[in-house]
Amino acid sequence: MADETTSTMDPQKNRPMLLTVLCLLTFIGSVGGLIFHSMGYLDATAKVEALKSGESKTQLKNLLSSGSNTAATKVATIGNLNVENYEKYSIGCIASYILSLVGAVLIFKLKRTGFYSFTLGTFFNLIAHFLLFGDNFGVMDVSILVALGGLVFIILFGMNLKYMEEDEV
Repeated sequence: MADETTSTMDPQKNRPMLLTVLCLLTFIGSVGGLIFHSMGYLDATAKVEALKSGESKTQLKNLLSSGSNTAATKVATIGNLNVENYEKYSIGCIASYILSLVGAVLIFKLKRTGFYSFTLGTFFNLIAHFLLFGDNFGVMDVSILVALGGLVFIILFGMNLKYMEEDEV
């Protein structure tokens, strides 16, 4: 009886350590993004007012500013920045992080569809920004850095596609 159950089970597939670490980092980042953008959606009015008034110094502005009063530290004029667009952007980012989270879980289970879900989630974040705010990077906060990090993760996950199995239809 015990021989029958062990012979019918699939052999344990070995997941590379890099793939495990990438999945864990993606899981942590996706959960953090979900929390951050959920709070942004709930507090959209205050976020928009802070961005419009210049009180909120975004991470991108921190990177660009050298501490002096340069053009990078001045308040950017953002034509499409309003509460409704910021809420839509937050919803788009939440959907993006859900796709990335599902992708990380599927990749952890060595399913190739997880790679496609993660890739879609990474690009959906940028698409949501550009549809609502255009090419204005003043609103983007850390999104551009997250997207660039996501591209690096796409490349690293892509290098490990050989360990993932195709889903059967």
